Amino acid sequence: MDAVTGALERAAGRGLIPPGTPILLAVSGGADSMALLYGAAELAPTTPWTLTVAHVHHGWRGREADRDLAFVAAHARRLGLPFLSRKRDARAESRRLGLSPEAGARLVRYDALCEMAREAGATRIATAHQREDRIESHLLARRRKGGLASLAGPRESRSDGVVRPLLEVSRAEILEFLERRGLSFRRDASNGDLRLDRNRIRRDVLATLGEADRRAIARRVDRLALRRDELDRDFEERIRPAIAFGRNVVIARAKVLERAAAELARLAVFECAAPFAAPGKPPLTGGEREQILRLLAGGSDFCFEAGRRISFRRHADRFEVRLAANATRRKKGNNRGPVSVILGDRRESIG
Repeated sequence: MDAVTGALERAAGRGLIPPGTPILLAVSGGADSMALLYGAAELAPTTPWTLTVAHVHHGWRGREADRDLAFVAAHARRLGLPFLSRKRDARAESRRLGLSPEAGARLVRYDALCEMAREAGATRIATAHQREDRIESHLLARRRKGGLASLAGPRESRSDGVVRPLLEVSRAEILEFLERRGLSFRRDASNGDLRLDRNRIRRDVLATLGEADRRAIARRVDRLALRRDELDRDFEERIRPAIAFGRNVVIARAKVLERAAAELARLAVFECAAPFAAPGKPPLTGGEREQILRLLAGGSDFCFEAGRRISFRRHADRFEVRLAANATRRKKGNNRGPVSVILGDRRESIG
């Protein structure tokens, strides 16, 4: 059995995509998603999965993007599978939200995929992220000094039904799968755009790594992912019961956060702030989060405003997080200028 169908069979066996699941396959037309499409189609009669093919046109690359859409639609017809598509203006959405082109495209893509999943009645959205994608994400996170969640790479499953069953499959194995079946795929010219961080990582770092190095990094990411998952379980058991999510405010027991292990406290602050994040942006920077943790550890009342957007306030055992009264939309690059903190009746500037 080849690597692609083997990974998909294991996904079925361990419940990532249970037998009988209606699946929306996210297919761009690139090599990875074409392998996902044909691998799932080969297994569908025996799993049995109900498959729908989905394509998102991002509104850029002009006729090339139109040809991508037509290419995927033709393969769906060839396989006798239902086909759905959505066209979005990712560039305009990126400008509107103050996001990078990559972040804007990702936001509109997942929004469109979730919309199509509802239309198709699919309970899983399968994407074709593979081993090299995990390595790239890890290397990017290291360059940006990311925390555990980002260093561990993309999750195999998400709460919105997105699953990534090919994370253990290498790019070489995907190309071999396609070659054996005589399958073509589309090439995205924007992958050569060196203004994008991921493309620079791919050219300057990933391209220099041999197979042994790639496997070693993948094993490291596996270990980080296991630690992240353990942390998530601990959070749900020990911290989540101390947090209440209201319509306009999140309230937590300050003493629970104060006494929690550092990794759990970091996750708690992030989770409390997440409902108030600007679309496509993290709710606060790592530096802001560490400042809040130090204030919590101090045990005193305080008021802290992050990114001129989110207000954090402690009074006795009550830790409140809400949108700041004069919230401004975050610009690219997060915070600029000093952060305002009130300790008791004393205001200080940090930064």
